[in-house]
Amino acid sequence: MELRDALEKLLQSSHVAIHSTAELSGAVTRYIAKQDEKRSKDEKPEVLRKPEIGPVPPAEHRNGFTITPWELLQTFGRATTLSGQNPSRGLSQHWNCLRYLTTLEAHRGRLALSPDGHDPRYHRKGVQAQELGAAFALTAAREILQRRHPGYRFEPVDVDLALDAGWALRGQGAEAKGTRRSRPGHFLVGRKGGEPLRIALVDGRGSHGQPSAQHSQLMASAERVQVIALGDGRGSADPLPSLLMSTAFVAEGGIEIRLLDPVGGGVLAEPGKPPPDPYGPVQEENFFPDIQTVDAQGQTSSRPGFHITSDRFEWFSRVLVRASAAALLTFVGDRDNAYKYLTVRQQRRLGADHSPQAVNAECDVRIELGGIAFVGTDHVFRFARERVEVFSAMPKELHEILKTGDGAQAYAETMPEVVAECKRRWAAVQRDWTGIITMDGDGAVMALRVLKSEGRPLEAIPEPQEGPA
Repeated sequence: MELRDALEKLLQSSHVAIHSTAELSGAVTRYIAKQDEKRSKDEKPEVLRKPEIGPVPPAEHRNGFTITPWELLQTFGRATTLSGQNPSRGLSQHWNCLRYLTTLEAHRGRLALSPDGHDPRYHRKGVQAQELGAAFALTAAREILQRRHPGYRFEPVDVDLALDAGWALRGQGAEAKGTRRSRPGHFLVGRKGGEPLRIALVDGRGSHGQPSAQHSQLMASAERVQVIALGDGRGSADPLPSLLMSTAFVAEGGIEIRLLDPVGGGVLAEPGKPPPDPYGPVQEENFFPDIQTVDAQGQTSSRPGFHITSDRFEWFSRVLVRASAAALLTFVGDRDNAYKYLTVRQQRRLGADHSPQAVNAECDVRIELGGIAFVGTDHVFRFARERVEVFSAMPKELHEILKTGDGAQAYAETMPEVVAECKRRWAAVQRDWTGIITMDGDGAVMALRVLKSEGRPLEAIPEPQEGPA
């Protein structure tokens, strides 16, 4: 694909359909029943999963959503910043989304895979389906939850990163049988001034196969989300709201999402009590991974999993807020200050190689666009034989707050005003950058532009009409 064509396609808005009906719920329920019957005949152990898997109310998903490929890749890049396991992740993790620059395009108003996206020379189908499936799931889930809970701002937090603060997820004997490799992908954390945090689980995969493949993925997601529960500390184990998704990449007419919505609560507060304080230090814990329940007869039982009981609500609220701050700092290349928000086990996910041979993202770029100072990290690479610069950043004002290590509250209070000011100046920001540049609702910027051989940007390419989300 020619470079200019590829960049223009990154900015084309197109539609993604969401399919969530009683018919889908029934089809998945019947599929699960057949699989359970087969397991029983083969004398395999019973699988725990959420018992009720229904559709999302039509008002919350009607008409799907509209997005550009660039916005989708930014969502994916931010969500996966701290999810890598490779000890030499460095830049390869930080720019995880860039491998998909030529993968998506608008086709008759619908978002679809491009010819490059279908070409096995560029993408292994399994990896593409898993990674882009997660990106679509997070995007759709945020749209739905913000319709469901007006006034809340939802941001993704990697499930394993959050749980690592309280449960040892790795190492010999670190976890109970039944929780290994069976966790959902992300929490979506909802924040609203003066209100306790709302959390929901999002688990999404993608498929290039027939509908039965999506049914299998939705069944597996129902198993993964069952391993996390809220409780009052007296034996209750309430399910979290969980959005389960399977994205079909070969659907006729474009990409579409199959979505189910098991029941659940998700507010990190006890009724009638003051909401927990989500800001403050966090102590690393070593909880045993089981979920304890008490039935109507007073009999106690347990199952493998992660129980966030009411006495842990404040602790877990802080874990989520601090993990979000660390992910944002890592996205702009500032891993040194991101460490300040994480526990020892969580810090291992960032990696730390400061040797001269290390190839790491560094937060060492300062640039003024439209009269606004931005701080972040950049990388120059070859794309379609041209030199391209990609830049991830945030307004300097917000970075100065977060880099202290205890600025999560001040960031939450300052961010809306800073983002609003950026939006007012966004036309000037775009003009100064001379390329693709977007800012999401948290103040995170991702930008790309073509460079001349001497390192100066080429002439501007067409810009999206809207400002920051």
